[in-house]
Amino acid sequence: MAEAQENPAVIAAIAASYLRQGRLLDQISRGLTLIGSVAVIVGTYASAPLAVIGLAALSVLFGLAETYFALRAGFDAEIFSHLATGSFSATTFDGSMKRLKLIHSNRTPRPMSDRARGAMVLVRYQAMAMGLQIVSILTLPLLGILL
Repeated sequence: MAEAQENPAVIAAIAASYLRQGRLLDQISRGLTLIGSVAVIVGTYASAPLAVIGLAALSVLFGLAETYFALRAGFDAEIFSHLATGSFSATTFDGSMKRLKLIHSNRTPRPMSDRARGAMVLVRYQAMAMGLQIVSILTLPLLGILL
């Protein structure tokens, strides 16, 4: 069976929808980052073992990493929305990004499916950072008991 021809507008719309789902991950992670921050402050003033404070700080770092990926995914979601609606073309976007020095001037154009796959990885990175954040926060009480 022959493969269907790529429809860039549909792929861009799918990518934009997928990338927008990262907002929920970001909201959860921000709450976890707040919990980790409070744990660092309370642990410092309560003279908690350094391992406990370090683990809480690690959860904050994972939260900051998740926020970085969320910002990138949010930006890409907006761009893919514009590409899906035809506000501008991928060629125009690439040219503008090169003029703004946000991508290298020698970067070659890519099919929309490659662009979408590359961008959608950001949501997976968000999920991994948040997962590590959850593990570090859930480990805090156990580490506190062991020490």
